[in-house]
Amino acid sequence: MLDTDQLRSFLAIIDTGSFTRAAERVNKTQSAISMHIRRLEEQLGVGLFVKQGRGMRLSASGEQLIAHARTMLQAEAAALAGIAGKGLTGRVRVGIPDDYAEPFLPAILSNYRARYPLVEIAVVCESSVLLSERVRARDLDLAVVTDCAIIPDVEIIREEPLVWITRAPMTFGPGSTVPLALGGPTCYWRQQTEAALARAGMAYRIVLVSNNYAAIAPIVDSGLAVTVLPLGAIRPGQRVLDENNGLPTLPRSRMGLIRAATNQTREALALADEIRAVVGMQKAA
Repeated sequence: MLDTDQLRSFLAIIDTGSFTRAAERVNKTQSAISMHIRRLEEQLGVGLFVKQGRGMRLSASGEQLIAHARTMLQAEAAALAGIAGKGLTGRVRVGIPDDYAEPFLPAILSNYRARYPLVEIAVVCESSVLLSERVRARDLDLAVVTDCAIIPDVEIIREEPLVWITRAPMTFGPGSTVPLALGGPTCYWRQQTEAALARAGMAYRIVLVSNNYAAIAPIVDSGLAVTVLPLGAIRPGQRVLDENNGLPTLPRSRMGLIRAATNQTREALALADEIRAVVGMQKAA
């Protein structure tokens, strides 16, 4: 029989992309993770990983094992929940702004799913203010929000600089007009951006308005506009502009967690713990 603890280590490597992060997820040493993989390979009689340059990639046999491993762990979780009364099996509803979904949501969901494979997760991407209203109405169990100053009962879980973002190199001298792609007038980041430019006496024009970062990204990536994001939400290939590029310093951005006031389920409490762990993993200066 295959050892589910070893399979859990194997899937942790798949989900996190490295032996080091897999060890952190399953709370074992990296050497223990490596030993688990060696024992799986010995029992199966095949190699699960092959060398690729300085790193490793899955072998064909490793690819085949993924689905079997997930099925076995789900069966284990179902047995613990149904017979022993252990584990979580319900449903949790979480909200997160679109700007944070891409950089943080994959790790949050993959980590949570690895621990609680039987829980159904519903995700809603909307503005912080709307998410706050839905949590108060108990339409959501919890939400990650940005507008912490105007939303009550927020638990601050991350604080970092708000920065200017572009992909193409840009410099703004005296008399320059800054092209911007930002959220609507009620967006906290837009308000802080406009205030910083006003204090610096710099002109700007709004090229695109959208509360959905998926609409903003192509404009920024094409070099037609600049946007602002928290430092930890920068996407690969994007660059930060600062005073050396003629732009003023922006204030810090706070990321918070809000939860329904009463009757929090075990599923929601566990997801809140996972959000704290992932979001607070990188402490911004």
